Amino acid sequence: MKFLIHLTWLLLLFTGLCSAQSIAEQQDARVIENLVAAGSDISKPHNIDFFMLLPSKAKAKAAATEIEQLGYTIASVDRPPGQSQWQIHATRVMAPQLEAMTATTRALEAVAAKHGGDYDGWGTGVVE
Repeated sequence: MKFLIHLTWLLLLFTGLCSAQSIAEQQDARVIENLVAAGSDISKPHNIDFFMLLPSKAKAKAAATEIEQLGYTIASVDRPPGQSQWQIHATRVMAPQLEAMTATTRALEAVAAKHGGDYDGWGTGVVE
């Protein structure tokens, strides 16, 4: 059974990598692969952190409002010491499966682009 799950996972990963459109989407597949390798059960909900960089406080606040409307919780909107850009740190509880994470990446890339910023990816801990 475990072999079948891993085989299915590899097939999904391969399919996702072949159809991934952006570097961020390819990174999604790598992060998920690393989670699985570390023993994480990606079918279970994870507390996921998402990051975005924006050129000004006003643009960061506007983007944060849109991100909240998409169902994320805004953990912070600030300018890290020594940085010129503002960072949004958003969170969401969800299962980090490739299709969901690709859709999430596309949505957050669109919000970032609309406000002149960059989506900086996501991360989470292992959930067994």
